[in-house]
Amino acid sequence: MFRITRTVALGTLAAMVAVSTAFAQGGGGSDSTIDLLLQSMVISVDVPLPAWDDGPEEWGGKAPQLTFLKRGRQPDLGDVYKEFFRDVKKAIGSEPITSPSYGKGTRHKGPRLSIVKSGGGRREGVSFYLDKYPWGFEYVNNLVETPTSVETAGSTPENRKYSYKFTQQEGIAAAKKYIDQLTPGTGSVSGDFTIREEAWFEHEKGRLFTYRLTKLYRGVPLVDDYIQVAIDGEKNLANVSYFWSKEIEKQGNTYTAIDAGLALQSAKRIVLDEFGNQPPPLTLFGVKLAYINYRKNPQMLLPVWLFDCRWNETRRYENPNWDPKKSEQRYLAEVVTHKHLVAVDAFFMTKVQLLPPEL
Repeated sequence: MFRITRTVALGTLAAMVAVSTAFAQGGGGSDSTIDLLLQSMVISVDVPLPAWDDGPEEWGGKAPQLTFLKRGRQPDLGDVYKEFFRDVKKAIGSEPITSPSYGKGTRHKGPRLSIVKSGGGRREGVSFYLDKYPWGFEYVNNLVETPTSVETAGSTPENRKYSYKFTQQEGIAAAKKYIDQLTPGTGSVSGDFTIREEAWFEHEKGRLFTYRLTKLYRGVPLVDDYIQVAIDGEKNLANVSYFWSKEIEKQGNTYTAIDAGLALQSAKRIVLDEFGNQPPPLTLFGVKLAYINYRKNPQMLLPVWLFDCRWNETRRYENPNWDPKKSEQRYLAEVVTHKHLVAVDAFFMTKVQLLPPEL
């Protein structure tokens, strides 16, 4: 079943995710002050925590029984560079990169672009690039311009209305063609593994149409094992990401996943430790159970509870146009929103770390 939704690019997800540092359970005594902070609303949760009966049919209203997962081998990607860079479209340089999810890779970059927009302002950046890793690749084309959706005249902030360049089914058909042409494909799944399909029109930023395939194990998504295609209003390719393993097997013993409430307490401790027990007012939200790559070895996948973490920082600076003879304020304030993703081991609640945002 398809749904229309909004999402954050997976490249960003990989860049901000926090990961478990060990498979074994950590110890440590309790501290009454910390326990009091954990119960306080300094760190709040703006949505109800998921309950087991909120999960898919595979859970049957009970805590899911899960194992660690292991990829059989690296995917056969073929000559990815040749697939995307040919004729007049060539990469002009490359540089080493590191992804928290997929390890070390190489970025092939096209020429820099500088575009003056019709309403003023300038758009600058790399025209296109290809990130290649042993476990997959991502191609991004920043030259697409035509939006897939346009807000209509009768639209209001309370009731948004849009017109679309094509139907959802037409967008899905176009995305599937790109998957067939540019990737090794999906293969087949069986047993406890299933594939979830999603498709949506973005109404912000690039206003693209996105089609995404995610593998699930017993109803739990493998967020680092996916295929995603984004196209613009002319069905030109804006993005294709292929991190898809055709061979995944169970590894080790089966454990009962902890509930979201226990994971929340661990997530709060992580955030408190990050801020030396003096955090700003912040919120944990978007809670979900998922599998992510083990950062020390992307061949392994770990079940975790994921929490989006958000807080605001107010920065004050002097107004460059300030004139004491006029009414302008001398100091201005800017609110900067910080976002991270916290992951708590769904088996053992082991210690986790927040990766620096620049990674």
